[in-house]
Amino acid sequence: MRAGRRRGRGGLVLALVGALLGVTASAASALDSEPLAAHRGHGHNRPPALPTGMGTATPETACATGPDRPGLRSVTPTLRAVLTDPEGAAVRADFQVLDLTAGRLVWHPSWTTAQASGSNHAVAVPEGLLVDGHVYRWRVRGVDASGRVGPRASCEFVVDVTAPPLPVVVPVDGGPAVYLEDQVAGGVGVAGVFGLSSGGSADVVGYLYGFDTGSPVTRVEGADVRLDYTPASSGPHTLSVQAVDRAGNVSPVRLYRFTVGSAPAGHGVGGDWLLDDGSGLRAIGSGPGGAANALTLSPTTAWVPGILAEYGVDSTDLGLRFASVGDGASTAGPVIATDGSYTVRALVRTDGDPVGSADAVSHDGSAGSAFELGYVPCADGAGACWSFSVPVTDAPAADRAVAASTAPATAGTWVLLVGVHDAAAGTARLAVCAVDTGEAETSVVPFATPWTATGPLRLGGGFGGASAGWAGVVSAVHVSAKLPSDADIRRWCSGA
Repeated sequence: MRAGRRRGRGGLVLALVGALLGVTASAASALDSEPLAAHRGHGHNRPPALPTGMGTATPETACATGPDRPGLRSVTPTLRAVLTDPEGAAVRADFQVLDLTAGRLVWHPSWTTAQASGSNHAVAVPEGLLVDGHVYRWRVRGVDASGRVGPRASCEFVVDVTAPPLPVVVPVDGGPAVYLEDQVAGGVGVAGVFGLSSGGSADVVGYLYGFDTGSPVTRVEGADVRLDYTPASSGPHTLSVQAVDRAGNVSPVRLYRFTVGSAPAGHGVGGDWLLDDGSGLRAIGSGPGGAANALTLSPTTAWVPGILAEYGVDSTDLGLRFASVGDGASTAGPVIATDGSYTVRALVRTDGDPVGSADAVSHDGSAGSAFELGYVPCADGAGACWSFSVPVTDAPAADRAVAASTAPATAGTWVLLVGVHDAAAGTARLAVCAVDTGEAETSVVPFATPWTATGPLRLGGGFGGASAGWAGVVSAVHVSAKLPSDADIRRWCSGA
């Protein structure tokens, strides 16, 4: 009975409400769950819709939350949203900004001025509220003239006004040329590759770069990228790079200076000649310069077992024996830009007691050799010492800088000879590794007047093949524009 009376009273209340609102009791029952404020006045007044078109201006970003939230390179961004009303009434915007890092509300401005439905509303966050590195959530909702409020929509951003560190620029090995910083390498038309990395910053998303542009102008995406480069002119060049983070901040400019040598295209890139061909009058090389520059042998030059075959490690290892001045092997043209930095190394053995001077490997200029790797008379006049000689000019009998060993060369002993020209340091360096013991001796001398060799690489003799004939075996030759580290030389001496 009580339950029935309660239901009866409820029906009476609905009837009274219906009478007050000018609707029937059944209509009042359908609206019973909505606030009365929604029905005051005339018609059915719905709240403003969920905001759309949300984002920031200065800088421009789209709305996102969580891991996709944008970074803002500003502490005074403008927040914007489009507000609409189902009835087309004017709408005001209610903005809030919360600091998620600190866990507090940091800004709640007054409602914006009422604008027509579908208008864009915007507010600028005042100076002094936002902190670099903090994550923020901002919310907005619409409010109509009757005071009805719509649902809130939220976006997030992280303030990032810190520029990324200088990017790292590294020349990449393996290409035709390696353009080391502050050094001479390669030549016109000889391609190289540069690697760009972030320098440890976690939010770098790209780089601005330019070759000889004065300032970076071209955008490339990625945290670790490679730039292909083929110089059109010799001489000094500059690569300028700036890192760009996800907020759009840019680093200071990294200037990477290098010099392109004057070697013609297709040359000046080094190569490897293992000398394992075994027959015929050609020794095919590998690597960019070696593949393009086979060695042509004189008819009397002989194929013989190499160092690995003699030590019983690999019976297929071969070398070339040079027994007289007429013996030799040479490429068709230059293989390295001798006015820049380079390394030449060879496994060699003499078949008789070394006397005087002889060249195992050399590189022709137009009138003399640009370098000679072999032996010269020892400083004390007792025998011959291993040497790396670099003449100061392209002329017969030119003065030269000579890096030489203190221990004399001995017959029948395999050694690794490494000659290094460091253009930036202005030095010539010789490293001699005794294969039997792995011990190394080095010698460094000043050399500040390099020049470009336009002739061939030569094995078994000096300039033109008519001087300083080698009497012995050369088992492998390597020429590169890369400067070796001390660790590289120790590794080579250990047999690697």
